[in-house]
Amino acid sequence: MLNSVFKIRLLPNDITFTCREGETILSAALRNNVKLPHGCTRGGCGICKIKVKGKVDFGLVSKNKLSDEEKENGFCLSCRAIPLEDVEISLIDGSPLEEEFDYRRYFNLIFGTKTAL
Repeated sequence: MLNSVFKIRLLPNDITFTCREGETILSAALRNNVKLPHGCTRGGCGICKIKVKGKVDFGLVSKNKLSDEEKENGFCLSCRAIPLEDVEISLIDGSPLEEEFDYRRYFNLIFGTKTAL
């Protein structure tokens, strides 16, 4: 699909934005001023893990940041995942994306720790 543009819908906020062919979900979100949580932007930290419904190319990711089981259950790293069709995404706990994002809470949710950032 040459020059395809896909729609990404963020739930439960009901925000829809576009993603260019070959563009990651995170890059598309940031380009559209949707501030998804992220850290290193290269798949090394896991902070950008989200739930995705629809086909994506997961990209190269470390299995300790995104396991095969997580992929099968609809998770991806937004900094590596490239949509192959229109997709719906949500934060891993299904909560709305807030204006002032609480990275400490999200970090604890992802990694199951009480580590301070």
